[in-house]
Amino acid sequence: MNEEARFISLIRDQTKEVAVLPPGALPQRFEPLRSGNLIRNHQVDEELLAIRVVLFDIYGTLFSSAAGEISSEIPPNPNNAGPDNETAFFRKAVLERHLAGYATTPYPEVRVEEIWASYPELPKGMSGAEFALRYELAHNPVTPMPGAFPCIRELGQAGLALGIVSNAQFFTPLLFNAFFGAGPVDLGFAPDLIAYSYEHGRAKPDPELFQVVLKHVQARGYRIDECLYVGNDMLNDVYGAKNVGMKGALFAGDRQSLRLREDNPLCRDLMPDLILDSLSDLPVLIKKGHSHG
Repeated sequence: MNEEARFISLIRDQTKEVAVLPPGALPQRFEPLRSGNLIRNHQVDEELLAIRVVLFDIYGTLFSSAAGEISSEIPPNPNNAGPDNETAFFRKAVLERHLAGYATTPYPEVRVEEIWASYPELPKGMSGAEFALRYELAHNPVTPMPGAFPCIRELGQAGLALGIVSNAQFFTPLLFNAFFGAGPVDLGFAPDLIAYSYEHGRAKPDPELFQVVLKHVQARGYRIDECLYVGNDMLNDVYGAKNVGMKGALFAGDRQSLRLREDNPLCRDLMPDLILDSLSDLPVLIKKGHSHG
């Protein structure tokens, strides 16, 4: 068994199921944009008429995660206990690399396998990559978001170009193999429309990470305003997408991962183009929009 197959098996074997719960009340200004209301009222969202490309976030959108994000952004310990040795080492290493990365981007990204390769207590014979994956599975378990797989399949069958722009690490694409039985490209995501933060040293909402994909979107003959970006975070996803000219859909189907960022001045008055109560709503609305276009 090669390393990739072993890692996929490890994800399957050590994954802990994460409960996916609907969020509480959303800001009142969002109500007219909620997908459930649009479908119940048989409305056609005008913003969807021209959509030809759909790009996705991963953590908190296609997969629910305990941290709501990749674990290089570890939340405070809920029990107010001090971090264990591993977590203390990891946080310090991430901070040091972020401080160094600020010279080139306000949103630097790390490669976690490089961090763990330098861990003084790395078990003998274990690679930094394997330790990174085991740490992630223990600290940030993920589970497929309800409706994610059918959503991907139905959008592809409807003829839309599909892509990914996500804060991610080397093991992130393996989640698709572990839970859906195939990698992103085999599931229908275009290889030139995929950008992972760890490969580019910068994270969302850095516009340059989005531009990695958008230059290929344009090379395919699409306009940027024909792209819909779907994510759970008003700053990283909705602001990030709209800042480069895309439409931005806020996925609000998971209480744990939803990030409204109402205290951030960039998000305080920001409006998504669509609020998704469920991923299964997106193909319904896209198809309805195209049938009326």
